Amino acid sequence: MNTYKAGFRSLIVAGLLLTGTSCSDYFDVNTSPNLAASAPANLLLTSAEGMLGFTMGSDVHRYTLLFSQQLAAQNGRQTEAWDAYNLQSTEVNGLFRTNLYAGVMADLEQILAKDPQVTHPAFFGIAKTLKAFTYSVITDLWGDVPFSQALQGTTNTQPKLDPSRDIYTGLIRLLDEAIVDLGKTSSLAAPTTADYVYAGNTQRWIRLANTLKLRLYLHMLNAGAVTPEVVNAFVRTTEANAQTGFMTGVADDFQQRFEATANRQNPIHQFILTRTDDIAVSATIMNLMNSKADPRRAVYFTPAPFSPAALATPPASTTGYIGLQNGTGGNQVRNTLSRLHTYVRGNVTTPAASVPAGPTLGVTSLAYDGTAPVQMLNFAEYNFIRAELALRYGGPGDAQTFFQRGITASFTDAGLGAQAAAYITRNGTLTGSPEQQLQQIIEEKYVGNFMVALEPWNDWRRTGYPGLSRIPTSVNPGNQGRVPRALPYPQQEVDANPNISQRNSLSERPVFWDTRTTGPQ
Repeated sequence: MNTYKAGFRSLIVAGLLLTGTSCSDYFDVNTSPNLAASAPANLLLTSAEGMLGFTMGSDVHRYTLLFSQQLAAQNGRQTEAWDAYNLQSTEVNGLFRTNLYAGVMADLEQILAKDPQVTHPAFFGIAKTLKAFTYSVITDLWGDVPFSQALQGTTNTQPKLDPSRDIYTGLIRLLDEAIVDLGKTSSLAAPTTADYVYAGNTQRWIRLANTLKLRLYLHMLNAGAVTPEVVNAFVRTTEANAQTGFMTGVADDFQQRFEATANRQNPIHQFILTRTDDIAVSATIMNLMNSKADPRRAVYFTPAPFSPAALATPPASTTGYIGLQNGTGGNQVRNTLSRLHTYVRGNVTTPAASVPAGPTLGVTSLAYDGTAPVQMLNFAEYNFIRAELALRYGGPGDAQTFFQRGITASFTDAGLGAQAAAYITRNGTLTGSPEQQLQQIIEEKYVGNFMVALEPWNDWRRTGYPGLSRIPTSVNPGNQGRVPRALPYPQQEVDANPNISQRNSLSERPVFWDTRTTGPQ
């Protein structure tokens, strides 16, 4: 990850030179948040957004999408160990401290410490929204983490852990504050090109803040931490404002965009190039999509067996794509499998005349430009949230309508909007018991959230859907094939902070909303 971090931050070196701020001075803000704030808000914002996008497309992405079985692993290296749920406490040190707390969060704290008399209020609103999102990631990964005493630098090097339930309550308040800041007007210089997400469009940031708040509320409902009446009232009030309510289309997707330049490409694509053959597509999502002859396979995956004809005219039946069962990598490389395709890696740059003949496909046989975005919360998910809210909690609107809108948004994101109607005709009607309808909603959300870090794993922990396969007991006898419910605490934090005690196993449930007792555990 440090390679990716350095690669992104090279994007702003030119800006640093223009402002006269040294690179070393600027990057030191990610070492301790109580250092002198020498960097301007626009550079801090660019840095925070970039680091968040890279982190959500790297460590968080790999751990949680292996656990939720969108990805599988082969080739016998570190990734294959994670696929067998052998994740060591030392392996998450950098994610917790360097990337999240001393990376994204430190930059955001520097923005929030700026003088409001000379800083546009949108900077504060965006920073608070990103802070809420990042803290939701941190607590969903680990459960109880430093929050109220965090980010104090040398003032407090051993912060207490706040209960994840209390953190969620604080994040709801933080998002409310963000929305107020984003609604303010000012003659000061607003964030525009510094904002790689929405280019300073405060309406879209408010829509994200409201949609993120709804995601958090859905989690909280699972544990009775908020009532359906409160959530439904929030929905009615928010959607009444068409300009600044919830997300209104795929243009509102919360995502980090990337460039077709070395070290500025999508981090998933970069990982594939540097760890060739480690990543495979899980048979779990592949079999689910195959069973429905899902057209999105054509952009999610390469066909298998591979051929130029199959690449040009993707298979339309229930076959033609092959995934790998999780936990069965076996220290081997299988070129007979489907590989991640344009939705994840960007445009194919291999000339048509040079496309390999097949039937196997090596990891470097097709070249990509790496421009695919890393999605973090999309319009499709918003609609599936609304469908679940209507089905389970009497939320406003019709579950069926939102279910179909979620499918349409997913197809639109995939560049296949014209094919959504035919798919909905076959697969877009909620049927059966409420539990069966919930399964349909979450399974379509799972496909619509393909390569969205964390939330597919959150949905499985909340609902038990989609049905995940048990990995062979032989690859992790102590775990007995159980899907992890949390990451281990970073060992360097356990060693440095007496308030943190290492959990006994990854099967413990430290996240307050992870209360499900039915279905696979």
